[in-house]
Amino acid sequence: MGISEIYIVKRDGKHEAFSVEKIKRAVSKAFLSVGGYATDDDLTAVLSRVRIADGMSVEEIQNQVEVALMAEHYFAVAKSYMLYRQKHTEDREEREKLRFLTDYCAASNPATGSKYDANANVENKNIATLIGELPKQNFIRLNRRLLTDRIKEMYGKELADKYIHLLKNHFIYKNDETSMANYCASITMYPWLLGGTISIGG
Repeated sequence: MGISEIYIVKRDGKHEAFSVEKIKRAVSKAFLSVGGYATDDDLTAVLSRVRIADGMSVEEIQNQVEVALMAEHYFAVAKSYMLYRQKHTEDREEREKLRFLTDYCAASNPATGSKYDANANVENKNIATLIGELPKQNFIRLNRRLLTDRIKEMYGKELADKYIHLLKNHFIYKNDETSMANYCASITMYPWLLGGTISIGG
């Protein structure tokens, strides 16, 4: 498969044709930010350490670039590149929160205004329900990290990645991701359908 046939996954889930020029521009900017200049040899050395595969995410590629810069001993450049990524991440999150605030205020009810879990128990939309919505994205991120780390430890990275894929694509549903204080649980009835309730004293 040629470079022109490789598609990467953007942060919004959309697929885009891979462009090596974007990596070159980002690395060149990082060099300039620390008073340096990226020669063709510099760029070639960094890119030689980056492995691109069809369906790879933007974050995975950027992580590889960071590692490649450090492997080539461009430590100041790597730090600048990391800080640049972090700043853009913070800017994106701020824009998303501002957009959410506007959308929530304009929503007809709390359910349609909720971005992460439309809580049927909430009837009225007010400042209290809005405040409750704001930290949900962080809770989801933390809960998923805790669970995927556990899955990796027990079953390996491949299954942990598959879990996130199935979760994001709505093949499975996880209760209480938006809270650190879980208040309900779900269990499968399948064993009882097969063997009845004898195992629990029935």
